[in-house]
Amino acid sequence: MTFTFLFTKLLSTSLNTAATNLERAWLKIFMAIRLILVCKNGPAKEAYLLEAQRAGIEVDTVESFGELMKSMITNTYQGVMIDLVTSVKASREEKGLAQDVLDAFPVIQLKWDPESKSMRTIAGGSLPDNCTLADFVSRECKLFVPRAVRLSVRKNVYFNVLISRTENMDPASTHRGMTVNVSKDGCFLLSCEDWSSSSEVWFVIDELDDKTPISGEIRWRQPWAKTWLFPASACT
Repeated sequence: MTFTFLFTKLLSTSLNTAATNLERAWLKIFMAIRLILVCKNGPAKEAYLLEAQRAGIEVDTVESFGELMKSMITNTYQGVMIDLVTSVKASREEKGLAQDVLDAFPVIQLKWDPESKSMRTIAGGSLPDNCTLADFVSRECKLFVPRAVRLSVRKNVYFNVLISRTENMDPASTHRGMTVNVSKDGCFLLSCEDWSSSSEVWFVIDELDDKTPISGEIRWRQPWAKTWLFPASACT
């Protein structure tokens, strides 16, 4: 199957109009960012969520590193927010379990001062301490590919596959695609079809002798033209 990428040149009568459209496109990407917050219930959590709302980002919340791991296995995120007080009170074992995972994500640590009603931050990467949450999102998270925690190593392997919505591989709902990467827990399929209303996929790998359809549960989708990424689905 041949994939042809067509590049078109945008013609505009006004450079200002073109600049405005580009700004809107970047804003759309920015607004789609999703982080996860580790923080016990209380005023600090409310303050962090308010700041996140001002920055225009979506945030899931958990109260412990154990809950963090569970959520990050089943959901995709572009960064992690950690309340320092919650982190200090967590056990060494709990924090150790999450450390390897956190090393693979943008992370910002937060501390809420109830007296001054202000928030301090500690961020890694190129950001200085006490940067704003908006700066962290813009510079560390915006171009970070959303991902879940993987329990196995992922390899970039490009298999030719037939992809279908039905187990019997009905020709009417079957098309050609390819894998972008694979692991023992799942794979990432490149498809030119709309899978927004589907939760299950069946596929046959052409390079395998066994042509029995493989069933998969769609865990994440990347639609075409939403961000500068492959249009594809991650399944297990």
